[in-house]
Amino acid sequence: MWHCYVRVTCANLSISGNHHANSYLSQIFDFICSFACYLLGEFVKSSSQTLKMFLSPKSNVYFTVLVRFSIREAILMDFLPKEPMEGKSSGPSCSGLNLVAHPRAKSKVWKYFGFDTDADGCILHWKRIYCRVCMSQIAYSGNTSNLSYHLEKNHPIEFSEFVKSNTDQMREAFATAFSRIKTEPTVSQQQSQETYLRQSLDSENKRHNDLTVAIINFICEGLYPVCTVEEPTFKNLIGIVDPGYSPPSKSDLAAKMVPQMYCRTQNVVFNELSGVMNCGIATDLWQSQTQNRTYISLSVHSINYNSASGFSVTNKCLKTFEVQEDNRAENITRAMYEAFVKWGITHKVIGATTDGSVDVVKACSLLDLTVEMPCLGHTINHAMAEAFQLPRVSGFLGCCRKLVDHYRESAMYTVREKQKQHGLAQCTLITDQDRSWFGTLAMLQRLKEQQAVINMTLIESSSSHHFTFSGSDWALLEGLIEVLQPFKVVANMITSCKYPTISMVRPVLHMLLNTTLKIKEGDLKEISMSKELISKVLSSTYSQNSQLSQEIATFLNIATFLDPRYKKLPFLSTQERSKVESIIIEEAKAILEKQISERSGLDDSSLVSDEPPCKKQGLLGESSASTSVQDNPLAAIFCQSDADQSQEELHAQVVEELSNYKSQRVLGLNEDPLLWWSNHAPLFPTLPKVLQKYWCVPATSVPCHRLFSSSGTFLSGKRNRIPSALVDMQVFLYENSRSYYEPEPCEDEFETVLETNSSLAQH
Repeated sequence: MWHCYVRVTCANLSISGNHHANSYLSQIFDFICSFACYLLGEFVKSSSQTLKMFLSPKSNVYFTVLVRFSIREAILMDFLPKEPMEGKSSGPSCSGLNLVAHPRAKSKVWKYFGFDTDADGCILHWKRIYCRVCMSQIAYSGNTSNLSYHLEKNHPIEFSEFVKSNTDQMREAFATAFSRIKTEPTVSQQQSQETYLRQSLDSENKRHNDLTVAIINFICEGLYPVCTVEEPTFKNLIGIVDPGYSPPSKSDLAAKMVPQMYCRTQNVVFNELSGVMNCGIATDLWQSQTQNRTYISLSVHSINYNSASGFSVTNKCLKTFEVQEDNRAENITRAMYEAFVKWGITHKVIGATTDGSVDVVKACSLLDLTVEMPCLGHTINHAMAEAFQLPRVSGFLGCCRKLVDHYRESAMYTVREKQKQHGLAQCTLITDQDRSWFGTLAMLQRLKEQQAVINMTLIESSSSHHFTFSGSDWALLEGLIEVLQPFKVVANMITSCKYPTISMVRPVLHMLLNTTLKIKEGDLKEISMSKELISKVLSSTYSQNSQLSQEIATFLNIATFLDPRYKKLPFLSTQERSKVESIIIEEAKAILEKQISERSGLDDSSLVSDEPPCKKQGLLGESSASTSVQDNPLAAIFCQSDADQSQEELHAQVVEELSNYKSQRVLGLNEDPLLWWSNHAPLFPTLPKVLQKYWCVPATSVPCHRLFSSSGTFLSGKRNRIPSALVDMQVFLYENSRSYYEPEPCEDEFETVLETNSSLAQH
C-alpha cells in the first residue's frame, strides 16, 4: 500500500508543478530508502551464513547508499515529465518507417527496435514497435522481455551483441554505484565486484544449461513426443521453475538434441558390447495403432564375467525398425543382419527368443542361428487365450463381466450396505478391461470374495432379477481360479528374478503340465477341456517331436543343469541326464582346447618378442633345458605332444570338474544362482564359460513385467505417440536408460489406491 501511495503522490506532484514538490519528494524518498534498508536488514537476519558474511556490518553502509541511489533513479525515471520525441531517431528505414527509441530508454535492446513516428517526430502508436533488423511488427506492453526474446529467436548474431553490451552495462552500473560510495575504490574492491557479477551470470547460464539437459532427458528417457515442450501446461511449468528460461523447441529437439544424445548412448553401448563372447537376441514385435505401422525392437543379452565383481547381465536395445508388408521375412532378416554387423556381434549370437511370429521365426532360420527359443510369456498368454475361446468358458466370462458392471454402477450402494452388515472388506468388484488372463483371474477372485453379498443382492434387489448366477456357475468360477492361480504364481516368480530365467523354463513347464493341468476326477467338463487345451499349447511349443523342438529341449535341459538349484534334473530320465552331461563335457573340452591353442600361440610370439637382455637369457636357458629333455632317451615314453595330451587328459579334467560341480550343495530355490556362480567361478575353469553360452538366451522376448501386468499396455500407449522418424532413436534411448528389470507404472496399482481411498471415504 505504501508503494502505491508513494507512486501516486509523486505522480501528482510531478504534474502539478508545485514549488514545494522537491521538498515533499525528498521526504518520501527518505522514507522509501529507510524502509528498503529495514527490509534488507530483516532479510540478512533470516539469510544463510554465507549471505550474512557478504552483507557484514562493514559493508552495510555501501549497500544503503546503493539502495538509495537505485531508488532515486527509479523514481526519476518513472515520474519525470514526458519529453517530446527527439534525438533518438535512427533515420528513415529501408521500408519508409522513421523509427525512434523509447524516450526514457536505458536498455541496450532499443538499439534494435523503435516506434514509428509521423512527420513531426511524434510516436504514432505506443503499443507497436518494429524490429530494425527484419522490420517485423511486435506488440509492446511496457517491458523489453519480448524484444529480447525476438532477438534470441530470430537474430542470434544481434542477440549475442546485445548480451555482451548488456553485461558491460551491468558492470558499468555497479562500478558507477560503488564510485559514488567511494570516489577512489581500491583495485581489490573492483575485482571483487567484477568477480561477483561474473559468478552471478555464470550461475544463471549453468542453471539454464542444467534445465535444458533435464528436458532432453525427460523427453528421451521418458519416451515422450518432442511436441511435449510446446504444450501450454509444460511451458507454464517451466515458467514457474525459472521465468527467465526458454525451453528448446520441438524442432531443435528432433533435429539436434535427440540425435546427439542417441550418438552418445550408442558409444556407451558399443563399449559395453565390445567384450562380449556369446550373446542372445530377442525380438519384440509391436504395432503403432496411431500410425498403422508394425515395428520390431531388437535387443541383445549376455552374461559377462569379471574376476573382481563376478557375473553380471547385459541387456541392451540395438534397433527398432519398421516391418514392411512385402517380403516380411526377408526384410526382417536383412534388418537383423545389418544390426549384427553394425554392433559387431555377427559371430557371437547363439540364439534368438521370439514371440512365435511366423515371419520372425523364418528370419531367424535364414540367419542360421543355433537355437530359436519360444517366448515363455507369449506361450502362456497364447494358451490362456485359446482356453478362454471355448464356448462355455467364453460365455461364462461374459456373464461375469456384466455382473461386475452392474454392481459397479447401479447396485454399488446396495453392495456397500451388505458388506457393512456382514463385516466384509469395503471393496469394489474388478473387471478385466484388457482381457488379459491375469486380469480375468483378479476379476474372478474378487467375485469369489464377495460371493455371499452377491447372492443376497441377487435375491433381494429387484434390479438384479435378470441376472442368474447358480451353484454351477460358482463351481466353474472356482475351477477357473484353481487353474489360473498357479500360472500367476509362476509369473510373479519369474518377474521378480533379477537374473536370467532360461534355467527355470523346464522345471516350470514340468510342474504346470504334471500338476496344475493334470485332469482330476471331479473336474467340470469346462475345466477339463481348458486344462487339455492349455497343455496342448505348452507341449506342442516345447515338445521333442521335431528336430527343432529337440534342439530347444536339449538347450533348456543344459541351461537347467547349470543352475545349482535344479542340477539334479529330477524330471528327466537317467538316460536324458547322461546325455546332458555328455554334451557339457564336449563343450568344456572344446573350451580347454581353445585355451591351450591360444596359450601356445602366445608362447610362440613371446619367444620372438623384444625382451630385456636378462629376460632373454632366461628364455634361452629354458629353451636349452627343453632341448635337453627332448634328447633324453626316455622322452619317447614319457613326453607327449600337446595334441595327445589334450585328447587323453582333457576329458579326465573336465569330468573331474563336472563331478566337483555336482558334489556342491544344492542351492535353495529362492537363492540367486548367478551370485552363486560369482562366488564359485574360480573353482571351475570351463563351466562358467559354458554357462555364459547357454544363459545368454532369454526365456522371454520382452521383460516379464510387460507380459504379466498392465505395464505392457502403458508402454504401448507411450510408443504410439512417438513420430515414425524418431521411433528408432527414442525407443533406443528409453530402453537403454533404464534397468531391464525396472517395470513401467502399472494401472493395477492405481485401481488399488483409488479403491482404498473410496473405502476410507465410506467410513
